[in-house]
Amino acid sequence: GFRSSPSANLHAPLEVVRKVEAKYPSLLFKQQLTAYVEKIYGILRDNLKKELASFISLCIQVF
Repeated sequence: GFRSSPSANLHAPLEVVRKVEAKYPSLLFKQQLTAYVEKIYGILRDNLKKELASFISLCIQVF
């Protein structure tokens, strides 16, 4: 039977991904956009939590 080296097997999924990227650029764009939006949302959420936490603790100290 035909045997391929393990390193050759590692490149196979990458080739499939490249073919998908070439065939469906809009799908790739949507995936990247979704990833960026999720990342930015996470950063904004974390920053807002920190800001609110310090603001609330100040309010508690005042009252």
